[in-house]
Amino acid sequence: MHMQMENNHYLQQLRFMEKPAESWYRCPLCKERDVRPCYMSTHDSYHIHKECYDLFFCKRSSIVFNFGGTSRSRCDFIFHKKALVGGGKGVCDACRDDVKGWFYECKRCRKPHYLHPCCAHLPIKESVHTCKEGEIVLVLEAGKCPSNCSICEIKKLSDGSSSGWYYISRNGKYCIHWSCMKHMALEEWKKDDETEIEIENESETDIETETESQSETENETETRYTLGKVMGCMAEATAELLNVFIPLIFGLPPLPFGLVLKLLK
Repeated sequence: MHMQMENNHYLQQLRFMEKPAESWYRCPLCKERDVRPCYMSTHDSYHIHKECYDLFFCKRSSIVFNFGGTSRSRCDFIFHKKALVGGGKGVCDACRDDVKGWFYECKRCRKPHYLHPCCAHLPIKESVHTCKEGEIVLVLEAGKCPSNCSICEIKKLSDGSSSGWYYISRNGKYCIHWSCMKHMALEEWKKDDETEIEIENESETDIETETESQSETENETETRYTLGKVMGCMAEATAELLNVFIPLIFGLPPLPFGLVLKLLK
């Protein structure tokens, strides 16, 4: 496989598949797991990210990020068409996952830090249209989240780090770790039809149960009832946003609404 990856003729024979992969794959160049549309060989099962495929034919690639808006916060990332020297370990600034294959490295900072090729090409800004709130503009930022993540409901990432990249809406209502988005898409975006139906049915049952429970507790205080209703609306609004935003970033079909709602509980 290594020799094939160094062969231009082999890569030029690959076809770009506009539809999402039928199952998870691991790009042999950056070693990252993914499901988004990719280049695929008709002779074998290799799947290669579009970003990695394009970078293969580049003599040099660099990307500048300056989330802080100052000269000190500027990072110039240079692409390396290889794994870290000596099998060294690195962590991607954006998703906080290990860097195992091709990578970008900042040339300005004394302390080494890296990006996966796909993370390095995330859109800086995206507009999402929702039925409940209309257009929502989300902007990519780095560092400590100003509020709890809409998916994991905490500011820090699962590895305990307060850093990492996240998308935040301009009104500040939604804040989403890129790491949480990535893993939700990889692990939950596609289920067997039976599983999808089961999840949707469970969600409908949960909603019916909540309705019955609300009717049984009508004698409770109006404040408590109102709070529960608001929290339910917030969960549905967040689920609707993620149902559109995650597929937009990954080039996937819409996620089952019941699945997203279940994951947020």
